[in-house]
Order: sequence, then structure tokens, then C-alpha cells
Amino acid sequence: MPRTSMNESQITRTKEKILDISADIINDEGYQNLSMRKIGARAGMTAANLYNYYANKDEINIAIRLRAGRLLYEGLLDAYDAGGGMAEKIWLMMKAYITYGLTKPNYYAIMFDMPTPKYAHYVGTPLEALAREEKESSEQSVALLYQCARQLKEEGFGIPDDPDLFMTIIWGQLHGLVSLYNNNSISEIVDMPEQVIEAAAKKAYDIFFKQVVEG
Repeated sequence: MPRTSMNESQITRTKEKILDISADIINDEGYQNLSMRKIGARAGMTAANLYNYYANKDEINIAIRLRAGRLLYEGLLDAYDAGGGMAEKIWLMMKAYITYGLTKPNYYAIMFDMPTPKYAHYVGTPLEALAREEKESSEQSVALLYQCARQLKEEGFGIPDDPDLFMTIIWGQLHGLVSLYNNNSISEIVDMPEQVIEAAAKKAYDIFFKQVVEG
């Protein structure tokens, strides 16, 4: 474990720094090119010190995904709690999702775009329990979105067919907008891409809730 002279908050900050640097490397060079040596070099740490925090790059990969999932869920839950009715809650959650994707692009890409090892890869290994924790944590965000769709259905809104499928469609719309921004596609064709992304999300919300849900 890290040296005892460090307090808990210092240890946490150091571990988060390692994860941030590792996420940068994964996005720049791919997971296959991530190594403890590269991480240590960028972090200004010796390999021996780095191993005090994480046993190997697989543990780092799981820790990145765990942190990314928790940050997303916290943002969505804060938005849910801040809203009044379900329609407002969902709009605030849509905005929170986009904010997360645009402000934490490396974590977002590792969660949703890049072929990094996931839970199934670690089944039967010493990291299975940690990978399961990450999987269950990441599923909280999806569960919250689906919960909102079911609540809309229960409150009498006209959601067609399966409410989970309805929310998956909205999720797909948001993912597309985040991807257009993060891969610089939207900035090539419009000025003020952040404003365009939010306006597009609002239009998608209006279409779904004004025309589909409310009829």
C-alpha cells in the first residue's frame, strides 16, 4: 500500500491522477499500448511506487471504468433530484449526460466507444470480483434512465410500446450528439458546437415529449 505518511485524501488524489493519465494514454494510443512504464513516466512516478497503487494495467482499466460510471451516475442522479415532474427530470438528465460526455471525453470514450476489456474478460480471474463491482456500478445509470421511462408510463404519458426501448432511443440520440462533438465532426461544420449540441438535444426532447409522449 502507499506509504503511511500520506493521508486518505492524498492517496485518493494520487490514484485519480493515475487513472486520468491512463485514460489519456488509452485514448491516444489504445488500450493495447497502455503499460505501467508509460503511466509511471507521465505521472512522474517510479514503477515500484506505481505498483503500490495498482497491481497491473487490468486493475487500472477496471478502476477507470468504475470511476467513469460513478461520475456519470452521480451527475444523472443530481439532475433527477433537481427536477420537479418527470418530464423536467428527464430533460435535466439529458443535459447532465451531454455535459459528462463533453467534459470527460476520455472517460466517456472508454465507457461507450473503445473496445477495452470488460467484465466477461475477467471472469475466472483474480479481478472478477472488482470487474463485477464495476459492471454493477455502471448499470446504475442505465437503470435510472429506464426507471424514468417506466415512471412516465405509470403516470399516464403516452409512451409507445416498451418504455425501456423508448429510453434506449433517447440514449442513442444523446450518444450520437456526444460522439459528433468529441470526434470534432460538428466543429468542422458549425460555429459554437457546444450550443448546437445542446440545441439539438432540446429539439430531440421536444419531439419525443411534445409529439410522442404528450401527443
